[in-house]
Amino acid sequence: MGALEEDIRKFLKDQGISVMGMAGPERLEGPPSLDPSYTMRGAKSIVCFAMPMNVEAIYDFLSKKTPVTHNTDQLIANQKIHHIATRLAAYIKTMGHRARAVPTNNNYRRSPDVFATHPVFSHRFGAIASGIGAQGMSGNVMTREHGAAVYLSTVVTDAVLESDPLIPARYFVDNYCKKCLICDKACPAKMFEMDKEEYVLLNGELHARGKRRDIDLCNASCFGLHGLAPDRTFSSWGLHWITSWIGREPDPMRENIRLKLQKKGGAVGDSTDRYRLIRSLGFKLHPEEWIDDWKIVRRYEDLPEDELEQRKVQSGLIRKYLGINITNTNVLTCGQCALVCGPDIRESAKRLKLLREGGIVVTGKDGRTVVARTFEEAAAIRKQYPLRVPRSRMLSDSLRSIFMWHRLYFGIEPVATVRNWLYQRKLKRAVDAAYKR
Repeated sequence: MGALEEDIRKFLKDQGISVMGMAGPERLEGPPSLDPSYTMRGAKSIVCFAMPMNVEAIYDFLSKKTPVTHNTDQLIANQKIHHIATRLAAYIKTMGHRARAVPTNNNYRRSPDVFATHPVFSHRFGAIASGIGAQGMSGNVMTREHGAAVYLSTVVTDAVLESDPLIPARYFVDNYCKKCLICDKACPAKMFEMDKEEYVLLNGELHARGKRRDIDLCNASCFGLHGLAPDRTFSSWGLHWITSWIGREPDPMRENIRLKLQKKGGAVGDSTDRYRLIRSLGFKLHPEEWIDDWKIVRRYEDLPEDELEQRKVQSGLIRKYLGINITNTNVLTCGQCALVCGPDIRESAKRLKLLREGGIVVTGKDGRTVVARTFEEAAAIRKQYPLRVPRSRMLSDSLRSIFMWHRLYFGIEPVATVRNWLYQRKLKRAVDAAYKR
């Protein structure tokens, strides 16, 4: 290991990071989102590192105890890891090299399809290339230390770094995932076909994951637009249901998933502000000093007993620091495929049990969240206290959302389009050769 690599490791350890890796130029062959030069012209290498999620907050979230602690952990950790990456980039600059931190999330390329959300740089692919993780069946990157419940960050640099050892491409898929598949059991929208595989081609090697039925099924769950599991025994923290999906698995071969996602998103009245909040926390770098203020809502024991008071504290902090007025501060409603994935199968099974026994969340009297124990109870509460959104609010939210997504992500990038087309051809040839199609 060279002196620069040693210095980088020591710097990250001093920042409290223990899971880290590096990839040099020979390790960065893959889809356009593995190209560091898109983030910084002339970039040749990457440094990737991971921070574990707060496990107690995961337990709170999955068991339906409260969503507040996990939402707060996401907020604090995304900002903290972004600050660490920014400091690392500044440190590498003092060593005579150029460097730049990649935003933690919501850093997407422009596309004619604004919902395509191709990352400028994929932290997942970076984590694989730098040897800190490998792909699991859910497509999430798994680490040996923490499973998939981690936050990832990357710094790109023009320094030529020595690559760290890789985790074998099928390490988790063959030795862990196929004995587990708990991520599939935790998905309300049933996005995966776990009896089939699809692949990512990185550095000439195929990395397997479960076949995705339709990525918009994941979007529907993550935006809280459909939180009810097909067997109607549990839900995510999403308060909405797509009526035609109740009691069954959506079928992308027979229905337009994107259209149903858009219709539901346009009917809930707060999609724009929810996304603005998520993007602000994942993409922008805020002053580090204000993170301390959020610690008052980080532990369950520190929360006000009344749910509406909890929301008031959260919405006050959001308004004060981010300038966003939002009533429902629980914007992170799912991500359960990653949250249930612990460092071993026993821990993952424990998390799934918490989720499945946690119940179904619905809106009750005065807008309070109620956790129902059965579908019949949940349906009765929804009927008694229906979520009504004024048409004027629906229209305003829909127009604002259309404008926001097109302003942020609409466009044409010919170079990336051609590179992706070439990559897809190379991927197809590799799959055909490997499986003798």
